[in-house]
Amino acid sequence: MSNLRSDPRTSDAVRGSGWTSGSPQAEQLLSRLGAGERVELLFVAPGYQGALTARRLLLWRGVFRVRCIELRRPLPLWGSGSRSAFGEVIVLDAPEGAIELKLLTRRVARALTAAGRSAVAGTPTAHHAAAAGRVSGTPRAEESPGAAGSYHPRLIRTWQDAELAAVDHMRGLGFADARVTGAGADGGIDVFARDAVAQVKHYSQPIGVGPVRELRGVADAHQHLLFYASGGYTAAARRFADERKVALYSLAESGHVTPLNGTATRLSARSAPAPAWTQAPAWGRGAAAERASRRAAELDAQRQTVQRLIARVRAHTSEVHALPSNRYTKDRIKALKAAHKLTERAESLLAKSRADFQTHGGRKQLVASADEKAREAALTLGLRV
Repeated sequence: MSNLRSDPRTSDAVRGSGWTSGSPQAEQLLSRLGAGERVELLFVAPGYQGALTARRLLLWRGVFRVRCIELRRPLPLWGSGSRSAFGEVIVLDAPEGAIELKLLTRRVARALTAAGRSAVAGTPTAHHAAAAGRVSGTPRAEESPGAAGSYHPRLIRTWQDAELAAVDHMRGLGFADARVTGAGADGGIDVFARDAVAQVKHYSQPIGVGPVRELRGVADAHQHLLFYASGGYTAAARRFADERKVALYSLAESGHVTPLNGTATRLSARSAPAPAWTQAPAWGRGAAAERASRRAAELDAQRQTVQRLIARVRAHTSEVHALPSNRYTKDRIKALKAAHKLTERAESLLAKSRADFQTHGGRKQLVASADEKAREAALTLGLRV
């Protein structure tokens, strides 16, 4: 009986792939291969096993399940190349919703990216156009998810679907480089573009003011701020968004997006911004370098403020330790221990904010968290801040 190692159609791809020759998936794969069809790549990701040929990608869910998902090439690929802490992440737009393949090796991620076509660069795949047609009618042939002014709703089943819908909508608003930030590196941002950032919440409950304030805190002053939520917003969140110019959108299960405040209405009605590549390259590079330098200087100044507060807390702690032993009480000892833990946590956050893998928004959020811990330590000891 033929298996993956002995079959010439799969023998070159099976070595080191993690596939087992006698598994149900292997048997199904061999039975599904057409005449002359060879497997270019076999791989295993958490929850999935995949086989890539010159014509299609076959995915099996789980280790013991034999249900197969088939995607034609070029693959409907979104968010390609984003990285998690342990490997690369690929998001596929499948008929049943978004599929996230995580912890991929660089070789596998590169092969899947090469087999795909991002929504920015090309026209919609046949599947994407059909899915859009089921929800909002058949799109015109010249429209694409990445074209300014066009947005085709997609069914929202998971939080990944919600993020991809936000990407589609932002590209329709003219932010053609909008993309999902990827797992573990968003710093509170789910979708990023050169001139806009967005947070997406696929919750059934209304969003409070906290997440909206978080988005305002990690974004740059020059960027448009967009928030997409499936369950609506509280009155406090709406007031804060109106004050801070955050565009609030409602994201329905059908994929339709509705502006909920004046900022969102104005953003939806504006003309598409000029593409970044129409600017003079030298000016663009100079402006970007100047902005990056200014942002780095601002973060350093904020770090120094936090470090000065930590120094004050430790100086006061030393003064308390110098008191006679009869001045110590249980409450004072408890306060000293709590302040010590808080200052250590603040220093750890400051160190993490200098890591190269952090985005500017992530660094900004870490410094803000360090400042919060340092202030809490000072208040624990009764210091004025």
